[in-house]
Amino acid sequence: MFHRITRLFLVSLTVAAVVATTAFAAKPSSSRKADPPCSINPSPVAVGQSYLLSASGLPTGTPVNLWVTDPSGHTSGSPLGGTGDGTFNMNESSSSAGRWTYTFSGPTKNNPDATAVYASCSVDAS
Repeated sequence: MFHRITRLFLVSLTVAAVVATTAFAAKPSSSRKADPPCSINPSPVAVGQSYLLSASGLPTGTPVNLWVTDPSGHTSGSPLGGTGDGTFNMNESSSSAGRWTYTFSGPTKNNPDATAVYASCSVDAS
């Protein structure tokens, strides 16, 4: 029961971080560490068109989750597992028009009970 509550809390915390990150995103300053690269190619896309979602510089040896926020604001997540070389590539497509946001997150190395957003990128589908 405790593990289920902890897992639910971590998922809720990660969703809140994703929402906060997309809602309050600011241009990085020179003193802020840049996020790992995340890209979508091609971009923009037509609804139903296939595109490549790529991220690099992700942490190795730690689980990574992918969170997808659709144009209506609904966020769903899935575990990707670890990556040996810090890269991730996946073919995706958007089922409706609007902005789709992809966010990579996972536990922090210093505190496995806390989560960090590693990278985020968006694509506009029309």
